[in-house]
Amino acid sequence: MPLLRGYAALTGAIVATYLVWPYDLRGWPFLLVTLSVLPPLVAALRRAPRGARQAWWALLAGMVSYTVGNLIWLWLVTWGGRTSGDGSFADVFMTLGGVGTLAAALVVIVQRGRGDTGGIIDSVITAVALSGLLWDTVMLPAMTAHDIPASQQIGTFLNVFMMAGSLGAMIRITAVADRRLAPVRLLTLGIAISLVGSVSGAIALDPNGLRADWTNMVYLAAYAALGCAALHPAVSEVTTRGPKPVDDLSTGRLTFLGFMLALAPLVGGGRAIIGLPTDGVLIALSSAGLIPLVMVRIARLSAARRQAEQALHRLATSDPLTGLPNRAACVDRIDQELRTGDLDLAVLFCDLDGFKPVNDRLGHAAGDDLLIAVAEHLRAGLRGSDLVSRFGGDEFVVICRGPGAVEAMSERIRALAARELVAAGEQVRIGVSVGVAHALPGDSTDDLLTRADLAMYRAKKSKTIGALSLVTA
Repeated sequence: MPLLRGYAALTGAIVATYLVWPYDLRGWPFLLVTLSVLPPLVAALRRAPRGARQAWWALLAGMVSYTVGNLIWLWLVTWGGRTSGDGSFADVFMTLGGVGTLAAALVVIVQRGRGDTGGIIDSVITAVALSGLLWDTVMLPAMTAHDIPASQQIGTFLNVFMMAGSLGAMIRITAVADRRLAPVRLLTLGIAISLVGSVSGAIALDPNGLRADWTNMVYLAAYAALGCAALHPAVSEVTTRGPKPVDDLSTGRLTFLGFMLALAPLVGGGRAIIGLPTDGVLIALSSAGLIPLVMVRIARLSAARRQAEQALHRLATSDPLTGLPNRAACVDRIDQELRTGDLDLAVLFCDLDGFKPVNDRLGHAAGDDLLIAVAEHLRAGLRGSDLVSRFGGDEFVVICRGPGAVEAMSERIRALAARELVAAGEQVRIGVSVGVAHALPGDSTDDLLTRADLAMYRAKKSKTIGALSLVTA
């Protein structure tokens, strides 16, 4: 922390005194701050876990590009006789620096915000829509008034557009964090200041269309914030996965997002109505950027709804302990089978003998282990058309059809009774009483289950631990 405080104090002093320096010498403190970011980024790379260094590599590449651009800018102003390095080859490296910074932000967003995709998309939509409003009402008129070429306008717009989206996502990550992570907040601050610099650089122009020199202070502050983020002791946690907030897309939130989506067309249409030029670039690019985000958002909501429906269906039709179909699913299956009119259907009503003594002696957890072991054994012997369900307590119902189906399942149950099962770490033995009922013409589900149940109670009269007792109705 002392190193971080010292770095913050030094860079803060340079930023605060930037305009005090003689105009011809201001490139040197600017270059000093740019260079000062590189050692902290190298240190951050070394401290970040292996496999989680992409953000710092991207940021380091961006800062190196910025440094090269600043060196070219400084050379042109100091020895090239130019009043500004803007509009020169230095702009290429400045653009590459911006790309590196945005790439670093995107890596952090993807890695830290992968549990909050919906919230991040909403934040990006909002930020991009607001940046479009800022562009159309403030930035574009200022650049048009100074006859800035269309190509430069498009480049500036794309820069602001992408930076605003990244900032929106970073703000979301910071806002929903389970704890305040200073490096993430500093990265967010650095991107926010960079966005302010891009906006101020587009509107603070002199009569010759050159950017006001005080805007360099804004960029210096952004560099300093990024350097502080890299020096913070918690830098290794920047790309760890953040919390997964509840994605509650309420009516109010939907209305707000709808308004954000309509903002660019509304502003463009409003300008046309009052006779002002309409920015087709804004409408085209904002639509191209926002519509895919909306489609992804809708697709995620649809997938979440399907998952919720499937979870509710499983909850309604499955036994939570064994994972077998429950009583309701069993009854529904018998209903379906009887409606086909095919009477080659049999129901085996099974009750475990000796289950209660195991449950009483070893505890309910052991009883649960025993039920799970029985379920796994019965399920493993099923054919594709058979079904085994936990009917309740220690009762299981098997539905099967076809020649030899009852005999095959009976042998499977006999093998279950003959083997030792593990419950709470102990070997235990049980018996199984089974009542078999075959479907008859005019049978209802209750008729079939009742006959099988009564047959099972008759089988219990001759029950034996370690054996199968079977009666056919």
